Amino acid sequence: MGIDYPMTRPSVVTAASVLLYVFAGFGLLGGLLLLTAGAAASGLATVVTLLLVGFSVLYIVLATKILNGSNGARVTAIVLLSISIGLNVIDFDSRSVVSIGLGMLVIGLLAWNRDAQAYFR
Repeated sequence: MGIDYPMTRPSVVTAASVLLYVFAGFGLLGGLLLLTAGAAASGLATVVTLLLVGFSVLYIVLATKILNGSNGARVTAIVLLSISIGLNVIDFDSRSVVSIGLGMLVIGLLAWNRDAQAYFR
């Protein structure tokens, strides 16, 4: 018989959320650069830019919800980051290293850390 206090957020969850914010910032920066560099190009640059910005906004929302303890946001982030890693491996270039590294680090923090797993139960 004891009082169940709400669990405090583990630092690994905070770190993963901050890394998701960084991931989103890179996406927004990439979208902005693509828009300015490809402004005279075809509509494909605009579509890719909108996708980058859309996914960046989604990562910001997921990071915020993860900070609030949403297990659904954690699972969604892990799935999206796994897809992102797979796509970056297929289309590998120098920028892919950062994206793959950040994605793997966030997945490791959210999926395989015991404190994070306990926090989302």
